[in-house]
Amino acid sequence: MPPRRIEVCLGSSCFARGGSAYPAVVQAWLASRGLEVEVRGRRCGCACERGPNLMIDGVEHRVPDAAAVAEVLDRAFAGTVPG
Repeated sequence: MPPRRIEVCLGSSCFARGGSAYPAVVQAWLASRGLEVEVRGRRCGCACERGPNLMIDGVEHRVPDAAAVAEVLDRAFAGTVPG
């Protein structure tokens, strides 16, 4: 089953470390694969001091840069996306 919810942390530390760009990166990744998943950008209760982070179905993923966003999403959606 594919993930049902992706939260992009926009807490102060995650935001300041580049997470502010992640909502657009996540949306572009999903759109390029024809996927519709709920995406929220907000302070999500992660460990911001290690951020920026994504929460996928409640599981925290550290994503140090925009390229890592795609890697995390590739793993989370493995076997559910053609190609």
